[in-house]
Amino acid sequence: MTGTARHRVLARLAALRRSASARRPGALSTLVAVAVLAAAVGWWAGRSIQSPMQAAQHAAPPEAGAITVPVERRVIATSVVVRGTLGFAEPQALTVDADLGDGRLGKLVVTGRVPKPGSSLDEGDVALQVSGRPVILMDGAIPMYRALAPGSTGPDVRQLERALARLGHFTGLPDDTYDVRTSAAVQRLYRAAGYEPVGPSAEQEQQLAAARERIAAADGAVDTARAALRNAEQGPPASELTVARARVRSAEADVEAAVRARDAAIADGASEASIGRLTADVEAARVALELARADLAELTGSADVSVAEAAVTAAVRRLAEARTALSRLQAAVGVRLPRGEVAFVPALPRRVDKLETALGREVSGTVMSLTAAALEVTSGVSAEERGLLKLGQRAQLDEGDGVATFAGEVSHVAEKAGTGDTSEGQYELRIKPVGAVPAELHGRDVRIRVPISSTDGAVLAVPLAALITDASGAARVRVSDASGGRDVPVTVGLSAGGFAEVRATGGELAEGDLVVVGERS
Repeated sequence: MTGTARHRVLARLAALRRSASARRPGALSTLVAVAVLAAAVGWWAGRSIQSPMQAAQHAAPPEAGAITVPVERRVIATSVVVRGTLGFAEPQALTVDADLGDGRLGKLVVTGRVPKPGSSLDEGDVALQVSGRPVILMDGAIPMYRALAPGSTGPDVRQLERALARLGHFTGLPDDTYDVRTSAAVQRLYRAAGYEPVGPSAEQEQQLAAARERIAAADGAVDTARAALRNAEQGPPASELTVARARVRSAEADVEAAVRARDAAIADGASEASIGRLTADVEAARVALELARADLAELTGSADVSVAEAAVTAAVRRLAEARTALSRLQAAVGVRLPRGEVAFVPALPRRVDKLETALGREVSGTVMSLTAAALEVTSGVSAEERGLLKLGQRAQLDEGDGVATFAGEVSHVAEKAGTGDTSEGQYELRIKPVGAVPAELHGRDVRIRVPISSTDGAVLAVPLAALITDASGAARVRVSDASGGRDVPVTVGLSAGGFAEVRATGGELAEGDLVVVGERS
C-alpha cells in the first residue's frame, strides 16, 4: 500500500471515530470493524496490482533444458485387457414343431414335464411334454429339420447316432444311414425317457404280416419239393398211378382257381397285402402242380429225378426271395423319429433361463429360452488380440480397480468375426470362471485381464520415450549426469504399459540414473 493510500485510510478512520462519539457508544465498535476490513482490502489490492514490468517478468518461459526420469526396476508384463459381461451366455430359443407323432394329435397343448426357470437340462432329458408326447433334448449343431425313419441318410442321421451312442443306446460306429441298429437305439431312447416310440403305421404292419405269410408258404413249398425228390429217387409203386393222375387234375384246378382269385382281387383294387397272399397261393398251387406232374411222369415211366431236383431248387429260390423282401420291408418300417419330438441343442447341459409357456397352454412358437448352464464372461476382441489368446489361458477378472477379483480361463475364442453378440470386426471371447464368483457381479460389466508374457522378476526399465533408435535399428538411451550426459547403447526386451525392459550393451546403466525423455524449450 502506498503512503498516500495509507494516509487516506487513517484520516477516514479518525472521522468515523468522531462521528461515533457524537452518536452512541455501541456504534463505535461497529465502525472500527468496518474500518479494519477496508484497510485489509486496500492492502490486498496493493499486493495484487502489478506494474507492466512485473507482469512481463512473471510471464517469461522457463529456462531450456532436458526432461529426465529415473531408471526403474520393475516387472514388465503384457496383457490383453477388455471389458465383458458376466452371466449365462449362449441364449438358445427352444421351439416345438407341429410334427409330433403321426400327425393325429390335434392341437398341441402342454400336458406335463414343465421345467422351472433356473433348472438344468442335459442330453436325453425331456424338456417338455406336449399332447402326451416328449420333446427330448440331444446335443448337436444340426437342427431337427425333418422326420427320420429307416432308410433316411445324411449328416443329421450321423449326429443322431452319435448322441444315441453317448447315451449308451447305440452300438457300433455311427454312420449316415438310419437302419435297424438306429431304429433299435431310438426305441431304447424312448423307453428310457418313459414313452413308447413311434412305430410302423397300420398299413406298414399289414405289409409286414403279408411278407411273413409269403415266407411261410415258400417254406412249406420247399418241404413238399424235397419230399417229392425223395420219392422220385425211391420210385413210387404202380398202385399210386391213379392217385397221381387225380393229383395232377386237382393241382391244375387249384392253379386256375388261384389265378382267377388273384386276378379278381387286382381288378377289384384289393390291398397290396391281400394281393400278396393270393400271389403266394398261386405260386404254391403251381409248385404243387409241378410236383403232381413229376409224380405222374415217374409212375408212367417218363419221370426223371432231375425234374424233382429242379422243383426243389425253384422252391428254395422263392423262399430266399421272400426272406429278402421281408428284411427290406423291416428296414423301411421300423421305429420312426418325428421332427418335433427331438430338439438338437449345442453344448448341453443347458439352463432354463425363461419359460414362455405353462401347463395346459396351447403351444405356439418359442416355449422356453435356454442358456449355458455355467456362468461365463463374454466379450469381443480385435484380430490382433485374438492372435495372442489361446484356450486354457488364465485370466484375472474384477469390477474395476481390483474390486471383487476372481479367476477364470479362456474357454472360447471365435474363429470368425461378428459371431455371438460381438460387433463387426470383433471376435467373441468367453472366459469360464474358476472357483467362486462374487454374487454381486452377476450380470455386471467386469474387466478381463489375460496375461500374455512377463519378465522374470524385476528388470531395468525406462519409459518408451527414453529410447532413441538410429537408422540401423540400434537403440540407446541418453543418461544425464554432472558431465552433461552420455549415450548408453541398450538391448530392448519386453515392453508394456509405456515402459520397456533395457539391458546396457556398452557403458553403464543403473537404477536411479536419469534418462532423457524430452527437451524443455
